[in-house]
Amino acid sequence: MPEAATLAVDDTQARLQAALEWIKHAQQTSGDGGISKGYHVIRRRWSPSYPETTGYTIPSLLNAALVLDRPDLQSLALVLADYLLRTATTEGAVVHWTNGSLQPIVFDTGQVLFGWLAAYEASQDARYLEAATRAGNWLAANQDGSGAWTKYQHLDVVKTIDTRVAWALLELYGRTQQESHRQAAVRNLEWALRQQDVDGWFRNCAFRNGVDPFTHTLVYTAEGLFESGCLLNDERYIASAIRTADALLARLHSNGWLASTYSSGWNATSRSSCLTGNCQASRLWLRLFTLRGKPAYTEGAKRAIKFVSRTQNLKASNLGVRGGIAGSEPIYGRYERFKYPNWAAKFYVDALLTFQVTQNGGGLRYVG
Repeated sequence: MPEAATLAVDDTQARLQAALEWIKHAQQTSGDGGISKGYHVIRRRWSPSYPETTGYTIPSLLNAALVLDRPDLQSLALVLADYLLRTATTEGAVVHWTNGSLQPIVFDTGQVLFGWLAAYEASQDARYLEAATRAGNWLAANQDGSGAWTKYQHLDVVKTIDTRVAWALLELYGRTQQESHRQAAVRNLEWALRQQDVDGWFRNCAFRNGVDPFTHTLVYTAEGLFESGCLLNDERYIASAIRTADALLARLHSNGWLASTYSSGWNATSRSSCLTGNCQASRLWLRLFTLRGKPAYTEGAKRAIKFVSRTQNLKASNLGVRGGIAGSEPIYGRYERFKYPNWAAKFYVDALLTFQVTQNGGGLRYVG
């Protein structure tokens, strides 16, 4: 096996623990129970809590608590779930983090839904399932007839990344058996399929109109389709995700590098790498390896994880940097420039945990 595709077990464990400590510190700095959006290295300050990413970090912490036998992480996860109960609107939705915004956002609500479902499974506290159900009802009630969510979008841009909302609704349906949740999910997945080109690239996949999508959003979309396809036993959704995953794998450099952005036809349009996207792609490739048994998936995942690992600083005295994962490599790159976003650490943890359990022939209990 080439050196770039190997992962030292001891090194991986140290890096996993460091990323978890970074997340814990990001939560402690917020002062309100949530996880800070992240640290800005130029301004040398932490941002306020980000409900959306706090939500989908809950499953990551609960998985780490099980795999690493760290009950402190389960306790932290439930603190986060309680914080999110306090931030939800009366209708059950979740607002964006910026500037005291009061407008609920579809994607943010879907990602917090993952957190409440995981917290409910871990604790059997009915408050979390009730909150998740209210969120699911709000999402179903505000969906456009096309299957997209055209209202309550961040920056007023309709996005295929909402397949991750569809996935969350299907997870909720598994507990509530409420047909409106399943139907809303399927409508969105069908809409997303219509946005995919034959080579796996997605239209309407960027945060803003007229710009190229990041690997972060391309894999968000593929993740939602893949996991939904598994839940529904629908090969069309899985095949759609595979087209995207295979296109990215074909463009993965030998050192684990992927471009931050790709235009139609999979033309790289940036010289930096979006580290969050690399981590997400790694996890998706590992999930596909479990399903299809194709060695190239696990080899690609290892290369991409090692690339991200080389950017993690384990010795910095600055706790905003030590153990965290930057937005871009180099740090002045296009995605989350000069920042350490909390979701980069979350997806790095997910990639490392998924790699660990995949090597042992198992899986992770909590999803999101």
